Amino acid sequence: MKRNWLIYLVIFSLALNLGTIGTFAYLRHQDQAEKAAAAAPPLPLRSLWRQLNLDNSQRQALHSLFPDHRRKVDQIRQELAQKRQELFNLIQGESTPMSAIRAKIQEISALQGSLEEEMVQFMLAFKKTLTPQQQTAFLSKVERHLCGPGACGPMGPGFGGHRSMGHGMGPGLGTPGGPTAPMPPAGPDK
Repeated sequence: MKRNWLIYLVIFSLALNLGTIGTFAYLRHQDQAEKAAAAAPPLPLRSLWRQLNLDNSQRQALHSLFPDHRRKVDQIRQELAQKRQELFNLIQGESTPMSAIRAKIQEISALQGSLEEEMVQFMLAFKKTLTPQQQTAFLSKVERHLCGPGACGPMGPGFGGHRSMGHGMGPGLGTPGGPTAPMPPAGPDK
């Protein structure tokens, strides 16, 4: 009888260890994929010209759009860096109210939204100058650059193109009751 329990205990221990090792391997792979995506360099303009086979008028359009776009993006990124530093300072504080932290997070989210809007406006303006074939190639290149092959689509990681755990609507994740259910109340402020 004791021998049977010992065998069951060893099997359980092996299963637990294999599960733990598998989890660590999975998380490490996810972390490496996320780092690789974050390290993607910006799309070089000359490479884009060659790959899309732009004519002179299209190159001129890109040259006229790009300086204003770059200025706006740089300004938003500077503001984001400043707001993130302010958030970190709030977190470092001894008794910072949670409401102040939430307000700072909202400011950061708004700036990130502004950055996304600027990127989309630039892409749409540039896309207007392209032929239908060039548009397809351009959007495909941007998608591969931002997400990897096929990862931004409806069945990409987390069903939203995210590359880390906790995003998307997997089992036990998301808002209880579905995406349209009201969010549960936040904890009390300190």
